[in-house]
Amino acid sequence: MFVGKEPESSFTATSGLHGTTLVVSASGELDHYHTPVLRAEIGRAWELLQSPTLILDLSALTFCDSSGIGELLQARHQGQVAGVRLILTGVQGNLARRLNLAGLTQVFEVFPSVADALEAA
Repeated sequence: MFVGKEPESSFTATSGLHGTTLVVSASGELDHYHTPVLRAEIGRAWELLQSPTLILDLSALTFCDSSGIGELLQARHQGQVAGVRLILTGVQGNLARRLNLAGLTQVFEVFPSVADALEAA
């Protein structure tokens, strides 16, 4: 438990265009302290989006807690409201287990890699 001071950042989120499709890439530990970083990057993505698809590349996540999953669910909801297809890629390890245990594997559209998602987009 951290008291009074947020831990040093072990999470990053960046965006990049692949053709006309925007990909948000997340890396590191997505937990309560770092969900605002992902939220801000996804918020920028909604503003820049030029296609009906947004890809979240999670292949470099090393950890994801329940607040991170909540953030992914919020992004899914925002996509539904905006009519945007949200695709998760690189779901593995801790995140894959948590999504499976929570029964969320059918809620998200998931592809093994960004390349696979781009091909399907």
